[in-house]
Amino acid sequence: MVVLALIAMMALVATPWFIKIYQRNQVKSAAHEIQSTLLAARMKAVRRNQPVSVVISSVVPPLEFQTLEPDPPAPTPTPVPSLLKLPSGAVEFVATPSSAGGIVTFGGDGRLTNFTAPTPAVYQIQGPVGKVMPTPLAIRVNAAGRVEVVTPAVWP
Repeated sequence: MVVLALIAMMALVATPWFIKIYQRNQVKSAAHEIQSTLLAARMKAVRRNQPVSVVISSVVPPLEFQTLEPDPPAPTPTPVPSLLKLPSGAVEFVATPSSAGGIVTFGGDGRLTNFTAPTPAVYQIQGPVGKVMPTPLAIRVNAAGRVEVVTPAVWP
C-alpha cells in the first residue's frame, strides 16, 4: 500500500509537467510545419525559376496555408496547390507578415520578392489555443530567403 501511495503521489506531481511538455511540443511542431511549408515553396521557386507564394487561407484556428505557383509550360499538368492545415487547438496567430496581407513570395533566386531588407517576414504564433499563458513562437523569413523558428529564451 505504501508503494502504491508513493507511485500515486509521484504521478500527481509529474502530470502537470508532462502536460506542459506536450503543449510545448504541439506549438513547436506547428511552427516547424509552417517552416517546412515556407522552405518547400522556396525550393519550388528556385527549381522552376519562377515566383512561388505562401498564402494564409485561414487566420482563425485551424490555421491554413496554401502554396501557389504559376502554371508550368505545356504539356506538364497544372500542379494542385499544396495546403497545410494545422490542428484547431494547436496554435493561433498573434501577427502575420505586414506586407501584402500575410503573403510571402519567393523569387526564382530563392529570395523574398515582397519584403525589403532589413525587414523580415514574421509569422508570430502562440498556443495552445485557450491556454492562460500560451507559448509564443516566431517563424522569420529574411530578405535572403532564410527561414528560421525563433523560440523564446525562457518558456512560460
